[in-house]
Amino acid sequence: MADPVLDLASAETPADFGADPGAVARRWIGEIELAEKAQAPWRERGRRIIQRYLEDRGEAGADVKARRFSLLWSNIQTLGPAVLARVPSAVVGRRWKDEDPVGRTASEALERALNFAIDTVDFADVLMGLRDDFLLVGRGQAWVRYVPHLKTLEPPDAPARPPADGQVSDDPEPYEVVAWEEVAVDRVTWDDFLHNPARTWAEVRWVARVVFMTREELVARFGEEVGGVVPLDHGPDDGPDSEDLKEQWKKAAVYEIWDKPSRQALWISKGWTEGPLDERDDPLGLQEFFPCPRPLLGTTGPSSLIPTPDYVYYEGQARDINELTRRIGLLTDALKLRGFYAAGGETGKSLADLFTTETNTLIPVDSWAAFAERGGVRGLIEWVPLDMVTSTLQGCVQARTQLIDDVYQVTGIADIMRGDTDPNETATAQSLKSSWGSSRVRDKQKELARFARDLLRIMGQVIASRFSPETLAAMTNLQLLPSPEAKLVLSQQLQARAQQTQLLAQQAQVMGRPPPPPFSPPAGAAAMLAAPTWAEVMALIRDDTLRAFRIEVETDSTIEPNDQEEKQRRVEFIQAVGEYVSRSMPALQLAPAMTPVICEGLKFLVRGFRVGREMEEVIDKALDQLQAGGLAPPQPPAAGKGGPSPAEQVKAQASMTSAQAKSQDAATRQFEAQTDRFRAQAEAQLNGARIGAENLRTAAGQRTEMAMHQDQIRADLQQAVLNGVNRRFVRDMDPERPLDPMTE
Repeated sequence: MADPVLDLASAETPADFGADPGAVARRWIGEIELAEKAQAPWRERGRRIIQRYLEDRGEAGADVKARRFSLLWSNIQTLGPAVLARVPSAVVGRRWKDEDPVGRTASEALERALNFAIDTVDFADVLMGLRDDFLLVGRGQAWVRYVPHLKTLEPPDAPARPPADGQVSDDPEPYEVVAWEEVAVDRVTWDDFLHNPARTWAEVRWVARVVFMTREELVARFGEEVGGVVPLDHGPDDGPDSEDLKEQWKKAAVYEIWDKPSRQALWISKGWTEGPLDERDDPLGLQEFFPCPRPLLGTTGPSSLIPTPDYVYYEGQARDINELTRRIGLLTDALKLRGFYAAGGETGKSLADLFTTETNTLIPVDSWAAFAERGGVRGLIEWVPLDMVTSTLQGCVQARTQLIDDVYQVTGIADIMRGDTDPNETATAQSLKSSWGSSRVRDKQKELARFARDLLRIMGQVIASRFSPETLAAMTNLQLLPSPEAKLVLSQQLQARAQQTQLLAQQAQVMGRPPPPPFSPPAGAAAMLAAPTWAEVMALIRDDTLRAFRIEVETDSTIEPNDQEEKQRRVEFIQAVGEYVSRSMPALQLAPAMTPVICEGLKFLVRGFRVGREMEEVIDKALDQLQAGGLAPPQPPAAGKGGPSPAEQVKAQASMTSAQAKSQDAATRQFEAQTDRFRAQAEAQLNGARIGAENLRTAAGQRTEMAMHQDQIRADLQQAVLNGVNRRFVRDMDPERPLDPMTE
């Protein structure tokens, strides 16, 4: 067997380090140090940015009185609400919007459980902290945990104390059961999250977080044998000076590592090389194994997951702005009224008292004539000029304003987002500016929404795979039967009660006694019989493949909703449903057989609206009842007390027969009317054909007559031409002969 490898550089596989616990610990300590070395420059830069954000000037040699322009703080406070304005809620629905009662119930159960978990784990504080980490240093991460709460139960036959004779008892020991379950979400501090160096998230083999634990926590978590001897290698830098007091602040830095290739979780301490503090195989059974989603990442390069904070891109401008702010402060301090006057004499004393006395004070002058002769105060005081100071101050202010505008161009903070608007601008112009400002931060909004969705999906997987049906029933308040067998038993019990009540009614009728009240099922029994059981729901949500195919987990918006847009969506939903119902009612009245088609069409319409999801179940139940009521024949009331007498029943039957006869007569008349309409239409078509034929004959006659008329005209023209020729011939033969006016 080859000797174990002691360093990462010469190791090719994890097996090269050896299989003993000490080798495993040393291997992971080397992995941790390599990851920390890769992130060291980014961590140092992040600490400097946070120090600037907090205006921490406690470093040695820093001028705590120097003026600064809190540009970074202002930008973060402006971008924060634009990126995340409210905590999202879980939206769990069927992946395919079809009729799936089990999928709908499972989605509702998982959605209620997730929203309950969001309310109990202080999800808002976690997301707000991650948002600030994301905007400041470019990365944020959260960690999901499954937390079972146990309670100890005493066996029914276990004695309260040991037997008096001291003999060993055969009675069973007390045991622990899960009393309650919850899923917890921890915010991982930005510099406490580690992973192996990788170019993309798909190349990440392991993730880790640092947990700082006291001695008591170590013993409670890992036992006295290990937790009692692990070195406490972490302490506060600014703790008490006394070594005794420092000791109580010390903790152990424990690295919780989740290794995806081996699907194993390990707990490692750098100060304990004897082996891992603990090892567990696939603790949560998650589909992607990691208990955390892909982190919130800012600007990253094409070959690294280490982000670049946004502040880096305008750090030079921020430094210049601070320098100009310092100069503006110094120039402002220099704007003081100063001057020179001749010392000595009563006049000098009076001038000295001019700026030390209270306002609205008259100062007497002994030799007024000499005072006035010398030009008064203007002639006695030479003031220090402030023109150069004010011009320099104005230049510094203008330069700082230009630099701030440059920063806004770099960061994409629009003036409309800061409330800086021009009152002369139109509403359209301000709307365009607002849309452009929001588009610059839209990528950050999408990234945070993606992270919240992935985090909720991991929480949903933990709930689906770990929580018991009893816990889910308590969290969701869904009234479901535990199994199909329980549904069958309940159905049989209700049928037996109904038959028993019917039998008692028959016996009472034979004996001439009043019948017992009719049997009515308990409240909610019919709904539980129609709904899926917890066994069916749990079978769906515990199956990773089926859950992925039939259920999707999303979040609603993480930005502040627009009330007008939400109202518009609801109005559109109501209008669409109302228009569909109003158009469908006439068809439903004329053709009751179309009821299933119309009901399914309405369900199809409702599933297409996100805002209609809250009313989907109510509408489905109402439509199911409509179909059941329309298809089930009406049952006649039973005779007896409270029911009609036989004579009334005969009358009712006669009335029903008469109504049916009238209905048949009406149908016959309707058929005859339709026949008359068809006959009239046929006669109209025949008349139209006759008229068309007559028109054709008339047109043919007109064409023949026109042809004859044209022939007559041609004959007349030919005769006129012949007459003209004859007249010219006669004129030529006898010029002296008078012309006939009739032939001329």
